[in-house]
Amino acid sequence: MVRSMTGYGRKDDSRGSLRLTVELRAVNHRFQEILVRLPKKWSMLEDQVRKLVAQYVRRGRVDVTISLEGSASSSNTLDVDWNVAERFLQLAREMDQRFSLETPMSAKDLLMFPGVIHTKEAEEADGEDVAVWLLDLVKDAAEDLLSMKTAEGGQLESDLNSRLLLIQSWLEEIRLLAPAGTEEYHKRLEQRLSEWSTQASFELDPQRVAQEVVFFAEKSDISEELTRLHSHCLQFRGQLEKEEAIGRKLDFLLQEMNREANTIASKANHLRIQHLAVEIKTELEKMREQVQNVE
Repeated sequence: MVRSMTGYGRKDDSRGSLRLTVELRAVNHRFQEILVRLPKKWSMLEDQVRKLVAQYVRRGRVDVTISLEGSASSSNTLDVDWNVAERFLQLAREMDQRFSLETPMSAKDLLMFPGVIHTKEAEEADGEDVAVWLLDLVKDAAEDLLSMKTAEGGQLESDLNSRLLLIQSWLEEIRLLAPAGTEEYHKRLEQRLSEWSTQASFELDPQRVAQEVVFFAEKSDISEELTRLHSHCLQFRGQLEKEEAIGRKLDFLLQEMNREANTIASKANHLRIQHLAVEIKTELEKMREQVQNVE
């Protein structure tokens, strides 16, 4: 299955006063490279985030940006230490009895004593929950990215297959035209020698003509190049069906295919074959541009 190296994934979610956003941007790169930007407080999750995203990326560079907005102070909770409050109240009553005081204590008075009330940051209390929340959102964003890469990869695969079919049809035409090149050369050689023989005092040697034709046939034989190019086309199509990173292999195959097309164009002494070889090279160049984006 072909997947593109470029894509974008984003997910965001809110919990109380906190808002978490995860963005993934994938671009072309020769190898797999994942860069993670996390809030400083959650930097210890960087390795986990990288490994998680790596499960969805076979090749290419991915920039992972994670932002956590909102203040933990707005999520602070107030707790009363009832044991401390009761101890202060008990001491106040004992002082009233000992010194015959009449100063009843109110709740407001109790709240003024140190240790009776204290704050608790919800974010710190639920740090483990936030980490799980963050990793879950990274996974959702990575799946969003993968969906886009797969959709674009499907379009790339369709385009590459259509161009490959076109090249294979031209190869078949070249295969049928190849013998005609030798026959045309044979006729041209006989015609020229016949014209020369009318002006020169020598006879046409059929055996020598046959030797020249055989020499030309060997020199212009493109059967091996056609076989190799056809084999490369089959390998190329086979790679498109694999569940792995295939971009670099496809690029190598295209280089080999272009080399064979060049040889065909230079060896074939046939105008139509040379024209078809140029057409093949043009399509190969277009395919190579597309393959640069294949994961």
